[in-house]
Amino acid sequence: MKKVFLPLLIAIILLSVVFLLKSGDKRQTVHTYAFDTVINITAPKKAASLSGEALDLCQKYEDVFSRTSEKSELYALNAGKTTMLSDDMQKVLDFSLSFCALTDGAFDISVAPLTSLWNIKERTVPPTQKEIESVLPLIGYEEITLSPFSLGGRQLDLGAVAKGYVADKLTDFFRKNNAEDVIIDLGGNVALIGEFCVGIRSPFNPEELFAKITLKDKSAVTSGAYQRYFDYDGKRYHHILDPRTGECANSPLASVTVISPSSMHADALSTAIYILGEEGLSLCSNFADTDALLITQDGEVITTDGFKEKYKLELVSDNE
Repeated sequence: MKKVFLPLLIAIILLSVVFLLKSGDKRQTVHTYAFDTVINITAPKKAASLSGEALDLCQKYEDVFSRTSEKSELYALNAGKTTMLSDDMQKVLDFSLSFCALTDGAFDISVAPLTSLWNIKERTVPPTQKEIESVLPLIGYEEITLSPFSLGGRQLDLGAVAKGYVADKLTDFFRKNNAEDVIIDLGGNVALIGEFCVGIRSPFNPEELFAKITLKDKSAVTSGAYQRYFDYDGKRYHHILDPRTGECANSPLASVTVISPSSMHADALSTAIYILGEEGLSLCSNFADTDALLITQDGEVITTDGFKEKYKLELVSDNE
């Protein structure tokens, strides 16, 4: 792996991507809300009808993968009301369980009880150690089987993989309809059709670019503790939970950005690598044409080999 060092004066947490489009581009962005996030789809104006259909697809997949909507397939599975899996659910679970095993449980889709306990969106005080310990026995992907299907007393949270799957399905939809130059943004899960210069922001100063990269027909997903969190007694508690401890992941990384042809792969990898730290970078080698850029808490930037040349990485300094 390759390490790049930046001056500590530079704010170096990745937040999101900014698309550096030419001012004359005739594009249109449409929006919806699904998967607990704002979805933006930017495409040439001539593809406006396709963008509308893509938003409808988002709502369709919301009815499959939402953990909280009572009309979703996932809700019914968690409530024990059905054991029938749709093709989409089957594919996501099949990948997810193999990925859980690949990470030795650092990534685990049976974390729903922990997600509910921490409830990062509404909590202002962390749960007690006793509360966490009472939930840990409910975690363990090994109890889930697909043939025959059984959750083994577990409940699923697909928040670290479903958005990626949906981004891939939307990409397939646009490609089948011969659309070009499309940006699909599912709340930080970004899939691109075409080549774009992408700017990566600093969360310490949203007006400041951290870096520029060039991506073509790729997905980019970023995970970090700054996205959803609350502060209590001088400590930050965030939404990326370590299923092995029941706590917020105590990561040495500030953020992880994974680039891959598959948004689902990038989605799962960004979460797992954040939890595992630098050692998780080797996970990328299990997936074709997949790379990552990590930023540590102390300002070190670490990438997979050849990242700078492959993506034309340009670090941006506020002194430039």
